Amino acid sequence: MTARERNSALIEAIIADGTLTDAALVDAFRSVPRHLFIPEHGALTSSGGALNAAGNPDRWLAAVYADDAIVTRIEGPEVTRRRGGDRDPATSYSSAPTVLARMLELARLANGQRVLEVGTGTGWNTALLAHRLGDGAVTSVEIDDRLLGAARSALHDTSLSPDTRLADGYDGFAEAAPFDRIVSACGVRRVPDAWLDQLTDDGLIVCPWGRLESAGVLMRLERTEAGGSGAVGRFHGGVGFVPLRTPGSAPPPVRDAGQQPDEYRLTQTDPVTPMLDFASAFALSVMVPDWRMRRRWIGTGSGMWLCDSRGDSWVRVYPYGTAWMIEQGGPRSIWDEVEEALAAWSGLGEPDPDRFGLVVGSDGEQRVWLDDPEGRSWPVGSPG
Repeated sequence: MTARERNSALIEAIIADGTLTDAALVDAFRSVPRHLFIPEHGALTSSGGALNAAGNPDRWLAAVYADDAIVTRIEGPEVTRRRGGDRDPATSYSSAPTVLARMLELARLANGQRVLEVGTGTGWNTALLAHRLGDGAVTSVEIDDRLLGAARSALHDTSLSPDTRLADGYDGFAEAAPFDRIVSACGVRRVPDAWLDQLTDDGLIVCPWGRLESAGVLMRLERTEAGGSGAVGRFHGGVGFVPLRTPGSAPPPVRDAGQQPDEYRLTQTDPVTPMLDFASAFALSVMVPDWRMRRRWIGTGSGMWLCDSRGDSWVRVYPYGTAWMIEQGGPRSIWDEVEEALAAWSGLGEPDPDRFGLVVGSDGEQRVWLDDPEGRSWPVGSPG
């Protein structure tokens, strides 16, 4: 199949499943093919397979028009393989086409709106926005100069010229504010104050939100009152994401550093599945503060490693015969908090992520709510 045929088939599939409904967005997706924005070499499939248009053009094109993300930038100078398929974290990727369609549909785009895109990335979403609203309506900021240069070149080749700037998206872009819409494929753990400050009174923010990258959701946030600083929004289904870079030093890596535990515990109940199942993992990310997770591969099988943001408190989980061993150390008993949260989530009827949302108070406090912004809620901590 040619690129045009693959693009057409992909779009028809996204229309058929009800994801893409706006006629103007359909036209944008038809007119701005994805392959023009994917590097011909150096990119990876979401499972880590190398893509090279010159060496294997059919495989490259098939990957480009699969409904999946493509990694276009890896943290660090080299892409290194690790046992169990782990790689260094992606810092940029081309979002799956269905994810972009969901985001843009949630944004309720209309002619005359001005949009800030946070994270130019490959430039494909930038191009879709520019085609839909016009070049002059779109400002896109990117923190990585190499990514921005490649995106500008791709945009030029498609005869589109939105305003693209080298800037830190965490700060928005006050020079061109206010914006009717702020969209970002980068995920946030806490909505930056600058985004809310630069939004019009009836504006919307659409982006991934999540405390865990493996349990992210799409969020649409809107003002609660004209001229105020409050906002409220609901979560709309799961999504993977690359986190927005935030101020301050990066947290230490989530890895087993070989510490000696303060506590050992054997259990016959599988502790790993609730941490990987989307609904329960999302609930845990909301209800247990300040923790991160990574899969851990050892001789007895697949386990996991949990720690707080500083790495002071930690949990090691691994198979032990027909049971599971849980070890934890540090000032916090993180696994006790996890068990308490799982019990609380079960007591609430195991609500799905779509029943949750985010509220930003007039004082800037951010909380995740369940079923009603005025109902039960949990505080959102710092952006780190």
